[in-house]
Amino acid sequence: MGKNERVREVKGQVVTFHQSAEFFYERGMKAYRRNNLQEAVKYLKRAVDVKKEPFMLCQLAITLSEVGEYHESNQIFSAVLRADSTLKECHYFMANNYAYLGLFQQAKKYAQRYLETAEEEEFVEEALDLLDLIAEEEGGAEFEDEDELILMQEEANGYIRNGKLEEAIAVLQDIIAGYPEFWAAYNNLAIVRFQLGDVEGALQICEEVLEKNPGNLHALCNNVIFFYAIGRQKQVEELAKGLERVYPILTEHRFKLGTTFATIGHFELAYKWLKLLRRRGYEGDVSYYYWLAYSAYMVGDEQMAEKVWKQVIDLYPEREGKEPWRAADFTEDGPHQQALLMQLKYSFEEEETMQGKMLALYLMNELQTEEKADVFLRIAQLSSEFGILSRWARYFFLKTVGQTVDRDLEMFEQCAQVANALYSYTRKDDELIEECLQFWFYTFLHLNEKSTRLSNASAWSAAVEYLVRSDQKKNMTQAELGNIYNVSVSTVRKYVQALKQVFRETNQ
Repeated sequence: MGKNERVREVKGQVVTFHQSAEFFYERGMKAYRRNNLQEAVKYLKRAVDVKKEPFMLCQLAITLSEVGEYHESNQIFSAVLRADSTLKECHYFMANNYAYLGLFQQAKKYAQRYLETAEEEEFVEEALDLLDLIAEEEGGAEFEDEDELILMQEEANGYIRNGKLEEAIAVLQDIIAGYPEFWAAYNNLAIVRFQLGDVEGALQICEEVLEKNPGNLHALCNNVIFFYAIGRQKQVEELAKGLERVYPILTEHRFKLGTTFATIGHFELAYKWLKLLRRRGYEGDVSYYYWLAYSAYMVGDEQMAEKVWKQVIDLYPEREGKEPWRAADFTEDGPHQQALLMQLKYSFEEEETMQGKMLALYLMNELQTEEKADVFLRIAQLSSEFGILSRWARYFFLKTVGQTVDRDLEMFEQCAQVANALYSYTRKDDELIEECLQFWFYTFLHLNEKSTRLSNASAWSAAVEYLVRSDQKKNMTQAELGNIYNVSVSTVRKYVQALKQVFRETNQ
């Protein structure tokens, strides 16, 4: 493979990436020198995706360490050492990362390994200082066992953060086997199972935790969020009533309770707990500020909402103008996106009709979350290679990663153009939008069988909305809809007749 391209195989299709690794690396280093570390990580990751040069991998690992992603940093240093054991400075950087994580046995091991081979290398003095610090911190025989548990937990968390859920499951199961009362591992396993679409498995794990450790707050909150994501509102409200009586002492429990109430829309209670954390001097990650600002706004404390959101902008300038209360569900930039993605994955699995599954994938594509690319790729690979769903998912995957759509997906691009017009122009009535999209996808399935060319997306959209409105008794004239979609009334009439012909053929 040439140095200026990257290929990704998608069920026999090859997608070419023309940007060079060097291009992304230079962008990353410029951001690094400006101390814009998050942007540096983004570009350096893209560089090593294209070409896994050791110096690029090491720079990425060093930058990850500087933003506090110590475990992911060490995973990269380990990979570099497996490829080239002469790069001994990696041992020193790994020792530092483990020390920051509080894993002093691991830090000691790697610092000693570095000194065994380093002799007069650059970091000898620093490594000796690190060993002196570790000697002061070590405190007993139980230290190593605790070290191992923390290390395994961090490994699992690293896999979860990077979307490697199957690998995370394997590590979490090892933790549970070795530490059967370490409930955090069970709760994380439940979350991963749910993200993979195993709803019953996730709920069963929560039930097991609550049987063995009654009142486990994380398991109770996970239950609420799982039921909320799959639309079981009755169970959500029943469990939420129980959580209203809980008064946790630990900071992490107050944070979990607050974000759970915010996720299910109980903003008064969410604001109560999240605001209390702020009064106590709590400084969380961006998700904390997101939910605090959102909850404040939703209960009418707009001054607090604006003040908190300013803290987010100070950390992430690109979020300016993306306040959660200004965005609709499918375009907001925040943690709620993950719950919506899980809900749509569940809908896709449970939906029995092809048009229903197409709708779930279409709405998934409207989300502003990178995880959707993995979902599209998995569905494209698992579905029949030449089937509708495989190609529909592959179309969205290519659009998500910013690549040219293959020629064999031209019909699906035209289908999406009609759906986009319906989604954009239809008056914002959720029921009407859903009916229009379902109706269109049903029509598309039959048009696709006949290889009908779908030119004039606006005309198809106007015709679909006209017939759906007529069925729902929300009538608009063909002239009115033509005006909205910018097509002539005669064109709307022509496409309405074409749709009626499709239904005459399908009902014969």
